[in-house]
Amino acid sequence: MPVKNAKLIKWFIVWALAMIVIVVLTLPNERPDKIDTLGFETTESAELYFKNVRSFYYINNSEAKGILDVYRLESIFIDTLPSLPFAMYNNWRANETFIRLDTAYLNMRDFTAIVTDSSGVKSDTLRFPEMSNESQYLFARDIYKALDDNEKLGLANDDEIIWLSESMNLSIKRTLTDYFKLLGKL
Repeated sequence: MPVKNAKLIKWFIVWALAMIVIVVLTLPNERPDKIDTLGFETTESAELYFKNVRSFYYINNSEAKGILDVYRLESIFIDTLPSLPFAMYNNWRANETFIRLDTAYLNMRDFTAIVTDSSGVKSDTLRFPEMSNESQYLFARDIYKALDDNEKLGLANDDEIIWLSESMNLSIKRTLTDYFKLLGKL
């Protein structure tokens, strides 16, 4: 009787090792970021978390005859210097949330966005997005990735570059983090 069990245990160990080898060999080197896939659908659990925990930090307005709930982070309006005021538009009927630069608080024609690494060596210019939801999403994604890498963010017009304060960068990152968590991308 113990001989049968020993043989069974050996086969199980061989099978387990074979499965581990197969898993290790077939895993991709990197998992693709969810944030790179375009989508606006929100999950019910993420929406409940946002409404019950995070929405207290936002100014909430209804637009489009009550179809859209617009959330603007309060701390963005504390600083009088130019900023990138993002607003989240939640369409509760379709379970979708969109991010947009709030053009009521920023004249985008006068500025371009500048992203510089922390050492100031590498600099990149980001064009402001078109008014489509896809373009706004991609711009927000690029800004989020730059801020997540601790890069400096600035606004440039013809004459000068206005670097955003550390607190403003944190406010923008907080808004974008809440947005991408609401979509289930983070």
